[in-house]
Order: sequence, then C-alpha cells, then structure tokens
Amino acid sequence: MTQVQASKPERPRPREPRAEQEPALSGVVPWEQGRLFAQLLDSDAEGAGYGTSASGAGGAADTLMIEAMTAQLVPRIHGSAQWPLQAMLYLPRLGRINASVRREQGMWHIELAAEQELAARWLGGVRQGCQDRLAEALGQPVELHLVHVGAA
Repeated sequence: MTQVQASKPERPRPREPRAEQEPALSGVVPWEQGRLFAQLLDSDAEGAGYGTSASGAGGAADTLMIEAMTAQLVPRIHGSAQWPLQAMLYLPRLGRINASVRREQGMWHIELAAEQELAARWLGGVRQGCQDRLAEALGQPVELHLVHVGAA
C-alpha cells in the first residue's frame, strides 16, 4: 500500500526578474558585423562582398565561396566513372559555373565557365586560391582554366 500525503504539495513560486540581468536589446547588431553582412549581401553594389580585395571581409567571403565550390566539385570528381567529367556548380549570389574536368599525366585539368559576368570577375580574382584549394583536396596538381560564357 502506498502512503499519500495529507497536505497539499507546495507549488514553486514564479521567478521574479533579477535586477542584475542585462536588458535584452532586440534588433541591435554590432557595427562590424553589420558592415560585414552588408558587404556580403549587397546586391546593388557591383561585386560587393565578392571582390578580389584582400580585406578581412572580402578575404573571408572569398575563402567561403572557394570552399563551397570545392565541396561541390571534389566529390563528383572522386565518384565519376566517365571522363571528361561535366558538372554544373552553383554559388550563391554568383550563379552557375560549368566545370569540365579531365586527368592527364598525373595532373587534373579543370575548366570553369561562369555564366554571369560577376562570377567570371570573381573567378579571375581568386583563380590561384581555387587552384591551390582544389589541388589540396584532390591530392594532385591542378591546372585551372577560366572561360567566360556569358548569359544566354
């Protein structure tokens, strides 16, 4: 047999707001972060955020975009049974980039054709970084060629 308490169980009291808590600021972004996001997401400024500048924000955006491109291309290269490999990559705010990949004499030959002018300019500015990152990911030398197709 189970014993039941005769008195009512005590309910916990609602918490009172503490005076030492900082007041919540809604919608306030530190200046540096606001500037970074403005550069990354500004579609009105020609090439803003994806330029070839060596500034911290531009360099970080370039690095992220190179990583995104590498993450799309390298698994396709490793998993392909048909050569040359034809692949379409998509980078946010830059659009589609067609890739043609072949391997000759222990070296990867990768041709990238941007459909948009902004993407073509961006690729021209980060060509060496893309080549180096792809070579690192593939474990063999990479020769990167850029071709501008233009919008249809």
